[in-house]
Order: sequence, then C-alpha cells, then structure tokens
Amino acid sequence: MSLKKIKILQITPIKYPGSPRVLKEGRTFIEAGFDSAIIAPLIDSQSEFEELDGIKIYRPKGLKNRSMLDRLLLTTLFYSPAWSQALKEVIREYQPDVLHVHDIWLGRSVLWSKGNEKIIFDLHENIPAAVVEYQKMFNWRQQIFFSVFQSAKRMLNYERHLLEKSDLIFTVVQEAQRRVLEDHPNLDDGKVFNIMNLESNAFLSSSRKAQPAFGKDHFSILYIGGFGPHRGVDTLIKSMTLVKKIDKSIKIQLVGAKPSYYLTQLKLLIERLGVQKEVEITSWVDSDQVLANILQADLCCVPHNSNPHTDNTIPHKLFQYMIAKRPILVSSSLPLQRIIGDSKAGLAFRAEDADDCAEKILLMARDKNKLKDYAQNGYNYVTKGGHNWENESAPSLVSAYQGLFKK
Repeated sequence: MSLKKIKILQITPIKYPGSPRVLKEGRTFIEAGFDSAIIAPLIDSQSEFEELDGIKIYRPKGLKNRSMLDRLLLTTLFYSPAWSQALKEVIREYQPDVLHVHDIWLGRSVLWSKGNEKIIFDLHENIPAAVVEYQKMFNWRQQIFFSVFQSAKRMLNYERHLLEKSDLIFTVVQEAQRRVLEDHPNLDDGKVFNIMNLESNAFLSSSRKAQPAFGKDHFSILYIGGFGPHRGVDTLIKSMTLVKKIDKSIKIQLVGAKPSYYLTQLKLLIERLGVQKEVEITSWVDSDQVLANILQADLCCVPHNSNPHTDNTIPHKLFQYMIAKRPILVSSSLPLQRIIGDSKAGLAFRAEDADDCAEKILLMARDKNKLKDYAQNGYNYVTKGGHNWENESAPSLVSAYQGLFKK
C-alpha cells in the first residue's frame, strides 16, 4: 500500500474539538499526506459531518442522547451498542485502513465492529490505576458500584485483552511506556511507542484577546484543567493557610471546574480552611480561552498527587505553560519532577505536602528575577530544545505509522 493512501480513523469518546492530542494527531496525519478522519459523539447543535483543517469529522446521530441502558452497558460491560452501530456505519462509509482508538473505554465496541483494519490503542492514561482515583470523586453508593464493575484488576485484564489484539500501542510519556511493558510482559516491546504529549507551536497562535477569568491586582497562581482527587488541587488549597499568614497578596486561580460531588467537597474545604479570599474557582473554559488565562498568571501549577496513575501520564498543560513562557510549580509526581528538573522551568514540591507547597510558593513569589529565568528556561526547552509536537512527537507518530505499513 502507498503510504500516501493510508486512511486513519481516530475514535474518541469525548467531544471534538476537545482533546488537544486528537487534534494534533489529526493535523499531523494530514501534513504527512495521510487521509485523516475522526469519529466523536454528537453534542448539542454540532454537525453530523464536517471537515475541519482537512480532517473529516463524523458525529453519527446515534451517538446523541444515548439511552441509559447503553451507558450502563458501556460502564459495566465496556460495550456500547450505539457506538458499535455508529462505528460500523462510519467504517462502511469511510473505509479506513487504521482504527486509532483513544484510551480503552471504547476498545471492546471497536473490536466487535471492525473488519480487516489495523488497530492502534493510544493510551492517554493508566486506566487500571486511574479508576482507583476516579472513584474518590464519588459518593459512597457510587464508590461501591464502581469498585465492583471497574476495579483495578478488572480494568487491567480488559486492557491486556485489548492490547494483545492491537497492532501498535502509543503512550504519552516514557514512564507510561515502561508501565505498559511491565504490566503486560507478553507484549512485543517493538509495538509500544512513546508519542510524547507535547504542545504544538500553534498553541501560541490561539486567541490572546479572550477575557481571562481573573484580574491582575495580586500575585496569581494558576491551575487550569480538569478537577479530580488525583490532581492535587486540594494540596494547593491547603497550602494557602500558611501562605496567607505571610503574604496576603498571593491568590490561587482554579480554572476548569464542572459540577460534581468532588467540586462540592473542594468548596467545603475552602470554607473550612477560611481561604475564600485566597482561592477563586472558575468554571470550565473553552480551548480558545486557555492561552489568555495562562498569560495572565504569574505562576502556573501542576500539583498532581503521586500515585500509579499520575506517575504514568503527563498533562499537555505543562508544555502549554512552557511555550507561553510562564514559570511553573509542580509536585514530585515522577514525570513532572523529571521534566521540570531537565528543563529548569520551575520548582517541585513534595506531592500531597501542603506545607512544602506553601514554602515553594513563597520562595518563588519573592524572587521575580528567578521567575523570569524559569519562564525563559521552559520556553527554551520546548522551542530551542525541540521538545514540542512538531519537532519530537509528530515525527515519532509518522514513523510509527510508516513502520506499521512497511512490514
């Protein structure tokens, strides 16, 4: 087969546009001369089909307002009749050569719907470990339910079943690549590729004119992204009890909140600690507002707890902070601490240690010249050092695909 004729269908369970990784990979396929398409759920008034940036976007009507039974089946048996039918329709119309599946939730539905297409699993997270962390977000009834149907052991067995049937496996950071090979020793290590979750240079072209969620009357520490117990946002909040005793000009901006049981618990924590003036929570913002908020911050933070989930993934926001030339505070979660050490883009505090987090915040806030150095170092790391999507991740992605079809 001519490499220029490869047709790739990315399969994502979340809204598109939504995941930066799906978008970056889709654009990379186009630039490499492949044919690129995506199937995603149909949300609100989105079109069932459109073409964006040369990428064909399929949003089958059957994926809108899926029944409670369908959602329950996906949650418990990891199979969705609605997704299976939608996949069959799109595969029949698009006739892809590759099914590129993001994470493992739709894996069984894909396997039961595919024909002769090659299959790739793109593992954004360590799902067998992640489910343990996700369950901490729920009330006790939900925790019992998910501990039965999504236990770590069950998810690991499910993941193994899928990966053993795959042609290639992608991970987002080197720790994750090592984890996959250790957890699944029967896999051929030659089919597990690390495609780093780096940021594209195009991120700086996104809107700078969007209205930030906060003003500039204080020293602002920004966390932007999803909320969850594994992300260490609670550690950041707790650190302010010490910080405010020493410097009342420092405030934390938490941007990305969505209604949940866990968000309620965070708000109660803020009240209990009496840091309502020091911590501001803002709801989720669209991707075109992310850069404006990052540029408004004095210090950007990734405060992840350290556990088998967070120690085997990497958030793209880390590299967004760097390319936007912001100093960074991270926790000692393994990939975060390693990359901050390599880049010299900031400091790391001991994960889940609020006092150490507070000490690092105060240390960084006092030294504005050092903050400028951290910001420049991070920027140099992703630009001059080549640790960006275009220079590192995209070539690795294309090379993996070329190797798959040259066999």
